Amino acid sequence: MSTATEYRNLLLKYLPRPIRSGKDYRRALAQLESLMVPQPGEARGRPIEVLSTLIEDYESRQHHTSRVSPSQMLAHLLDARGLKCADVAKATGIGQATLSSVLADRRGLSKANVLKLASYFNVSPVVFLDLTNGSQTRGR
Repeated sequence: MSTATEYRNLLLKYLPRPIRSGKDYRRALAQLESLMVPQPGEARGRPIEVLSTLIEDYESRQHHTSRVSPSQMLAHLLDARGLKCADVAKATGIGQATLSSVLADRRGLSKANVLKLASYFNVSPVVFLDLTNGSQTRGR
């Protein structure tokens, strides 16, 4: 199946639309989480970006919180839980050097690593998506 066909099929399945209520928000989060698989590919990556943008927009309107970068979120979670990069690296399989580079803003997180961190910290993958500068996660 071509990327365009797969993308069209995913759009028809998920029908991304503006989020206007808590129910819409929960639906969008569930859809995003179902799309987030290791190495999602280009066709899956596009709806991930669309849903992430819709979710971020809704959250910014509803919660009026300033958006933090993935590196700031990771630093906060490490600090709040008294963890070191080595602890997270061992538990997730993400290289310690990779985590250090993310914390130093030298690199972004791959979608696979977003999933691993979200699972490890028991948070939504959205908190690790950098939607501010277009250089967010890589499709690895």
